[in-house]
This record gives sequence, C-alpha cells and structure tokens, in this order.
Amino acid sequence: MMKKLLTLLLLCAFALSNVTNASTETSNKEKQNASETKKVAMLISGHGKVDPALSYDLEELVQSYLVFHQNGVEIDIVSPEGGAVLVKKNKDDLAYIKQFKLQTRGLKQLANTLSAEQASQNTYDAVFVVGGDGAVFDLPFEKHTQNWLTSFAKADMPIAAVCHGPAALLDIMLDDGSYYVAGKRVNSFTSVEDYAFKKENVEKYPVIVQTELEKRGANFVANSPMLPFVTRDGNLITAQNPMSVAKAAEALLIQLGITPVARELFKDEATMELISNARYMGMSYIDLAMAQNPEQYNMMYLALYGIYAYKLAESEEEKALELRLMEKIGEHFKHPQYSMQLISTYLDIGNKDRAEFHYQAAKKQFAEFKLPEALEAKYNG
Repeated sequence: MMKKLLTLLLLCAFALSNVTNASTETSNKEKQNASETKKVAMLISGHGKVDPALSYDLEELVQSYLVFHQNGVEIDIVSPEGGAVLVKKNKDDLAYIKQFKLQTRGLKQLANTLSAEQASQNTYDAVFVVGGDGAVFDLPFEKHTQNWLTSFAKADMPIAAVCHGPAALLDIMLDDGSYYVAGKRVNSFTSVEDYAFKKENVEKYPVIVQTELEKRGANFVANSPMLPFVTRDGNLITAQNPMSVAKAAEALLIQLGITPVARELFKDEATMELISNARYMGMSYIDLAMAQNPEQYNMMYLALYGIYAYKLAESEEEKALELRLMEKIGEHFKHPQYSMQLISTYLDIGNKDRAEFHYQAAKKQFAEFKLPEALEAKYNG
C-alpha cells in the first residue's frame, strides 16, 4: 500500500514539474517573442501624385500589410519622397480593404509615409517592395530609394519584391560591381502579362521589368500568366502578380524566423490557386471547390482566366489544356458573354461541333440569346 502511495506521489510531483516547466517555457517564449518583434519597411510608389492611373497597387499593399500585421510585425510605409500618397477607393467594398482602413494604422501611415531618406535612418529587419504600375516610374530612379535598397542588398538582408516591385532592384549593384539580381532566380509581372493586361499603360513604361531583369543576368522563372508564383534565392524573394503577394509576405516572415499564422486565403488568391491546382492536378479540383465552398472564390476572376488563358497559350499542348479549363469553368460560370467566347474559340479552331454544342446550350440557358452579327456570320459561314 505504502509503495503504491509513494508511486502516486512521485507521478503527481513529476506531472506538476512538467506543468511548471511548460508554463515557464511558454512565459519565456512569450518574453523572447516580445523582445524580438520584427520590423518591416513596406516600399510603395509615390508616382500616383503625378498620374493617379499609375500608382502603387493598393490591394497588394493591403494583403501583404495584413499578413505582417496578423503576425505581430511592426510596419512602416515608405515612398520615395514621403508624405501623403494616393489612396484609391474603388475597392472599398472588399472585406480586407475595410479591415485595413478601419482596423489598422494603415490609412494614417499612407497619409504620411516616410521618405526613403528618412527610412534610411531607421533599423529594419527586411524590406517589402509593393508593385503596381507606378513602381516602374519612380522606384528604379529615385536616388535615396536606390541608396537605401542598396544598403539592404550589400548587407544581404531579406528583400521581397512583388509584381512590378522588382523594378526597384534593377540597378542595385554590389561592391564587386555586379548587379544584385545577376545569377539569381527571380520573377516579376511577366512581359506577357504586361502586354496582355496593361495595354493602356505599357507604352508609357520606362522599363519592362522582365526584359530588364534578364538583361542584367537574372535567371527569370515564372508560372503561366495570371497564376501565382513565388520564388526565393537566398534572402531575395520575388512574386509574379497580385495573386502571389500574400504568399510572398509569408515567405518573408519565414526568412525572419516567424512561422505565419493560419489564415483564410483572399478570394483572388484562392481562385488562382484553385486554377493552378486544376491545371496541374486535374479539372475535378474545380468541381470539388464549387461543390464544397463556392463563396471562397471570385467567379469573375475564374471567368477572366478562362477567357484570357487560351489566347495567351503558346504551344499546342498548352492551348489544349487551357481549352479544357475554359470548358470546365463554363460549367460553373453561366453567362451569355462567356458562352459567346466558347463558341467563338471553337469556330476559330474549326471545331463546328463544339461551337454548335455551346450555341444550343446557351439558347436553353439564356432567354433571347443571340450571337453578335460578326460571330453569327462566322457561325453560319
């Protein structure tokens, strides 16, 4: 009996000791985390003051800002000349834009950004360069911005740049006279994406980012147009397009020793990730997603991919794949214009049977469905 009692007492003492140690370790870890709060500078273009149509991308800023904010990172917003920058309002109905504007310091910071010269006097653990058309106009050319970014590059500190943001890194040079991006795996908004989606602005650009990166010896790697892609080479992280920015922010957190907290994907991000999965692992991914959680996805983004991806595909193999995706998306996105696109595409490749199939399906789905005159002539030709 005494032996059993002694054993029980020892087990209780051991358990209590473990609880105390675990509590102490948790407390120490919390203190350690509190004393090691990371600070990131988010660099944005200020060119919107000159041309509001050519600014930083607010959605890219907000998504990455929220990732840092939710992971306890201290944030400064920096623009080349500092001061107030343009804040667009056309996406104010989006939940994450509301969260940024109403629940963070973001709006106040955009009303008084730090200049690159001011930021150079501060200490940061990393810099995150936000994209948008404006990034190609001022970030590669403003003297203080270039000097400040050069200090990060020479110290081999973490740098992330997304979409058009890598334009800021084009002329950064190291002590040995080589370009910072030379020999590194990098990506950015691709030249294909520029000419497909930036037609109204691309002729004004002083640089096409992919072209200039390649000229400087970068090893340019990318995904298909519109699909997410993030790459890391040492302490340099680059991301292809707006659908990649949140993941790039998380990749930067990992470089800073922070495990990103779990989060719900942003709708545009989730939509293009779904397409990427379907493209490489089977069309049933779209059926499953639409059956389980359709509200998680942006149906307009899904349709835009279906319309553009086939046109941008280069090889016959890619065209066949994108056409299958286009059809699959059409099963879930019901709209007369999308049906017309399917009919037109099949007529262009000489597949009258599939064009007829989609024409008859559209007439059943949409009252008074009628082809435009030019398309009807092609159909009857």
